[in-house]
Amino acid sequence: MRFLVVATTLFACLGSSFFSATVHADDRWLIVPSTSTSNDAWVESTAMRVRTELLERGVEVWSPDRVAAQYEAKGSAPATELSDVDINAWSDRSSAAIRDLAQGDYAKALDQLNRAQALSRSAVEALNRDPKRVQSVLDTCLYTVRALLETGSPPKARAMTQQCRRLVPLGEPSPYMHPPAITKLLSEVDAARAGQPGVLRVDSEPAGCTARINGVPLGETPLELSGLYAGEYRVQVECDPARRGRVHVANVGSGPTDVLVDLRLDRVVETRPTLYLRYERPTDEQAQRVADATRVSEIAPASGLLLMSMPTPGMVELELLGGEPLERQGLARITAGSRGPSRGDIALAAHALAAGQCMDFTSAQPVAFQCDGSGEVEVAAVAAVNDGWPEGRRPRGQFISGLTLAGVGMASLIVGYAVLAPRATAAESWARGVAANGQERTEQQKWLNLGIWSVATGAIGSAALITAMPLALPEREKTPWWAWVSGGVGLGVAAFSVAWGVTAEAKPADSCKDLVQSEANVASCIRRGENISLSILTGLTAAPLITMPLVYLLRPSKARLEPSVDVGRSGAYFSLRGRF
Repeated sequence: MRFLVVATTLFACLGSSFFSATVHADDRWLIVPSTSTSNDAWVESTAMRVRTELLERGVEVWSPDRVAAQYEAKGSAPATELSDVDINAWSDRSSAAIRDLAQGDYAKALDQLNRAQALSRSAVEALNRDPKRVQSVLDTCLYTVRALLETGSPPKARAMTQQCRRLVPLGEPSPYMHPPAITKLLSEVDAARAGQPGVLRVDSEPAGCTARINGVPLGETPLELSGLYAGEYRVQVECDPARRGRVHVANVGSGPTDVLVDLRLDRVVETRPTLYLRYERPTDEQAQRVADATRVSEIAPASGLLLMSMPTPGMVELELLGGEPLERQGLARITAGSRGPSRGDIALAAHALAAGQCMDFTSAQPVAFQCDGSGEVEVAAVAAVNDGWPEGRRPRGQFISGLTLAGVGMASLIVGYAVLAPRATAAESWARGVAANGQERTEQQKWLNLGIWSVATGAIGSAALITAMPLALPEREKTPWWAWVSGGVGLGVAAFSVAWGVTAEAKPADSCKDLVQSEANVASCIRRGENISLSILTGLTAAPLITMPLVYLLRPSKARLEPSVDVGRSGAYFSLRGRF
């Protein structure tokens, strides 16, 4: 028996490991947001929350951060922007390295040059964009060659010289800045380029645009460069001189390497802080986003494309596409503010998408669509609300919520009135203590605290009852007579509250919170406190009574408030939809 348990456990673990290992990237969904307005503040946070909710429902989804990083590595990345501080630091390290080389401190020079070279490699397209700086990039690289030669590393020096020529495909170093051994080595490396097998072919749509290799303009597309050393080259294609092209990384090997740049797609794709598509016009977004999202999925393979957009202000649409050819497999529309939809609305959308439903949650009542676009039907859950439920009563969930709030409100109001009894007892003890000892701090503080509790619980009860009114009161075409009676009683109670408060005893000479009190002052505090507390409590009682007829006067006769509950592993979300 013990062996059977161990074997079963081992089999389960191995099976789980095998299952985990077979979950491929293309089994995931890919969220591709798009926008055609200047407002993109909602994109990142909404994409992250949608992914979280889908994961809660067992749907594997690409991380937006990882998609952006993968697209920049395999597709294109925004052109590097260097600040003056970065450029000055790079230049200072190069200058410091020259001084160290002149003084024979090669180790220190290499440290400075390695830091400068790190920036040159990561931002070469930005450094080489300025024609005056191209020569400085090459010079800094050749200083590293010199330091390697001086430290007895000729093979490393030659490899670094080849790297220098990759960084700056065309250009000459500054004259008189390098010893003959360095210029000779560079000449040998340039002469050997003719025999290199590396070929880079750059084309674009449209053609005839400037092609930059590592920031250096080398001609117009289509362009072919041969005799290249193997390694990484950063390609940009630009039709508009005022707009820097996105960077396409080409890893040139021992054969032809093709780079085709779709300039329209490059203008649309944004990858920072997360990947999304930005269009100039809504018509472009509707016409091109599916094709563009499909292009993104070639780099981040997925079983489903989840297109996320804000077609109109105040609404986010999530459309799930899948299959071959792509077909709609789910859709959810939810309301949204300037920074995106609420977490509860996102939970509702995720639930619908995971179930393969097409739902519109933006109206008072959710509406289900035929996913093929052939028509709309009412949601079955909404249609069944009235099954076996009285016609004139509010929807079941709403009515129960209203009754719950009403019960809490009544209990709180009763507690508020009930607290007046122990407060009266505390007042008597306070008065006796002052008469006997001249002061009674404990009973005084108890009397003050009970007054606060009485008003606080009464306020909570009144607020709960007011909130419960629109949820629990039955529907009527006209305001019913009992609502008018409630309003009339409420006005009477309110009048009593005002009169009782106005006629309360005047404020005593000394504060009721002072430690030392006279007998006369204590008696005045107690009488005034009792009057004010009762005045406030009756006023709080009047508010819900007056609210009852107002509900019917302000409520549209056919409007409904529909509560929805969505439960996930991390929590539950309650939303209330409708008009009031």
